[in-house]
Amino acid sequence: MSFRTVQENLSSVIADQADESMLVTFPPNCSTPPHTHPTAFVAVSVLSGHVFNKMNDNPMTIFGPGEVFFEGIGCRHRISDNASETEEAKIVATMVLDTKVLEEKGIQGILNVDEEWREIFMSEIVKRNRAA
Repeated sequence: MSFRTVQENLSSVIADQADESMLVTFPPNCSTPPHTHPTAFVAVSVLSGHVFNKMNDNPMTIFGPGEVFFEGIGCRHRISDNASETEEAKIVATMVLDTKVLEEKGIQGILNVDEEWREIFMSEIVKRNRAA
């Protein structure tokens, strides 16, 4: 399984709220494991390519360049995949969250990967950090 890469992280503080914006690149046929953001609201804008998206029990949708979608706090993001087998997709994801949660709990406070994917996902992160 191939996971997306986060290429850039910009941060600014808005009155006790952290505003984390990330440029995320999905290689062809790439996926993000099912997850929730228990303490963060996420706004996503597709810059290039097309992505499959499924939230909670809603139908899967496809978003392309210029289109946006939102993840509410606690929303289960069941499918987040590049729709293409040959071209990458790029999105900008902006998370609005309580600064205190991020400082006290780190990434675990804002991202819960579904149990069956957690070990695979975390081992991929460790592998990438060693290579960097």
